Amino acid sequence: VHEKQIKNLDDCRLGVSAAKRRQQMLACLPKLFNMIRDIFRSIKRSVITRQELIHKIISNHCDVTDRSEVEEQLQLLQELVPDWISGRTSTSGDFLY
Repeated sequence: VHEKQIKNLDDCRLGVSAAKRRQQMLACLPKLFNMIRDIFRSIKRSVITRQELIHKIISNHCDVTDRSEVEEQLQLLQELVPDWISGRTSTSGDFLY
């Protein structure tokens, strides 16, 4: 019984932690939006590979260093505003935005 209570408590903590992380990610999206817009303006193209976009975000903005976090935020942007940013795989196998 005690083990079940501990497991339930851990599950609740994980749920709260995940919700808190999502809220933090949502709070960062306006800044990421501006970064992406500036990157597309600077390269003067409407398409960029996922690798190049992530590299430019990380290299041009010293406060962003975690690649996996950038990937998660890009995924979240695609879910929330698919009309603004979407991705597809090219014939060469690269993922393009």
